[in-house]
Amino acid sequence: MLLKIAFRNLWRRKFRTIITIVAIGISSSMLLFFEQLHLGQHEQMANSGIRLHSGHVVIQHKNFQSSCELADRIIHPEKVMKIIRENFGSSFPVSSRIFTTGSLASSDGNIILDTLLGASHVDEGKISNIPEKITSGKWISGKDGEIVIGFLAAKLLKLDIGTKVQLSIPDLGGNVSRVALRVTGIFTTGGSDIDRGYAVINLSQAQKLLNMGNSVNQISVFSGIDNSLKMASSIRKKIHDNELEVLDWASALPTLSQFILVDTISMYVFLLIIFFIVAAGVLNAILMSVMERTREFGVLKSIGMKPFSIFNLIIIESVLIGLISTVIGFLIGQLISYLTYKYGIDPAAFTGGETMEVAGVGLTERIRTKITFWSIVWTSSSVMLMTVMSALLPAIRAARIIPVKAVRDV
Repeated sequence: MLLKIAFRNLWRRKFRTIITIVAIGISSSMLLFFEQLHLGQHEQMANSGIRLHSGHVVIQHKNFQSSCELADRIIHPEKVMKIIRENFGSSFPVSSRIFTTGSLASSDGNIILDTLLGASHVDEGKISNIPEKITSGKWISGKDGEIVIGFLAAKLLKLDIGTKVQLSIPDLGGNVSRVALRVTGIFTTGGSDIDRGYAVINLSQAQKLLNMGNSVNQISVFSGIDNSLKMASSIRKKIHDNELEVLDWASALPTLSQFILVDTISMYVFLLIIFFIVAAGVLNAILMSVMERTREFGVLKSIGMKPFSIFNLIIIESVLIGLISTVIGFLIGQLISYLTYKYGIDPAAFTGGETMEVAGVGLTERIRTKITFWSIVWTSSSVMLMTVMSALLPAIRAARIIPVKAVRDV
């Protein structure tokens, strides 16, 4: 009976009820959309950084994270690779990498390389986003004498596909190794730091130039962001070498992971402010409804209705408003999220055509939402909880109405 009465009461003031439902519904849809947009944006940022600089799981010397020195290396990478293959098979791509710095010189000048990556053309080709960013030429083929550079480096040095450039890098002993390499590919990521100071050569040639033998700086496993922490823990238990450490992607890329954390906190603070604004609107609407029906509640109590029943009546009305609003918000929010997922948002639109860059990662790909079941559940639950909590004070007020005073005052 209370449910039937509550439903009828909603439509006694149709305009106010519709305004309240629309306000909550729009807020719910925006909450859902922004949550899924941030999930997609953060995943894209993480994947871009992971594919360029680390991996979902990283095995490296315990000092390499802080020193970035060639001496802090994995001397026997084949043992680590064997452990990974024995325990995980070939389910996940694995790449052995050498990271160093150096300089490129041509007859038209020289530039400093912030990152020179030595990697297997096959393994790195499966996981790096550089091959798909190549705008001219092709990816390294595994032969000595090849290098892939960014378009800004090529522009500054006036290089083209097939032309030679001199690479100078300090080897393991501190001596400078110089070699002439032919440009096989030019890539464009949109990030100025990457397009100017990032280059890739074959792993075997990097090992020769640096006098590193078979050793490498890093072994990267690509298992997916969701599996990163669990897989890192699993590999850590298998590797019995005190000189090595196993990191998940967040530990391997602390600057990027901290930026994502701060951005997430900022988003939730913003959404919390929206919650308070909407909650105030819901409280006002329900409180006005209760005040207008003071005499009605007085009559109901005088004929025997318990205060708890009146309290429940107001709460049921708020629950109905919340349910209708949540359904509307879900439909609108998911429609916007789906369209954003399908077509994406160009990040350059927010920067006047320039590439947005975060922690050295250029955001050049369209930002797409990530639609998850959990994002739908918690946003819908939050809206329902907010609506019900906003109705508590008006419901308590209605339950405490004194029948005689209510009829006399009205």
